[in-house]
Amino acid sequence: MEAPHLEWSAAAVRDGALTVELAGDPPRGWKATFRRTAKLLGGGDWGEVSLKGAKVKVTEVPDGQEEELRFFLESVVQQANATHVQSEDDAEDEPDEGDEPDEGDDADARMTARFRAFGAT
Repeated sequence: MEAPHLEWSAAAVRDGALTVELAGDPPRGWKATFRRTAKLLGGGDWGEVSLKGAKVKVTEVPDGQEEELRFFLESVVQQANATHVQSEDDAEDEPDEGDEPDEGDDADARMTARFRAFGAT
């Protein structure tokens, strides 16, 4: 499955509004995460960011803000992708029904392991 990404070669600005195609296969819940992340990050001199179907639309894009807006949108997509890849990885790590959890298999141990994994990169 191809991770969602913005197809900048198909971007268009019309009447001051940017439309960019979203390519790839968003997993279930990805679009809600995209919307929530865009709202939380906010900022910028542009208008509202929306996602309808496979199109991201940004209203009121001021001339000269292209680079900053691109960085913002790429960050939102990257965060949504990371959230859902992490969720899928966690689901794969969950024990199957009938499997006994290891002794010490609690939230603290799982989080400790995740934080320690940052040191391996």
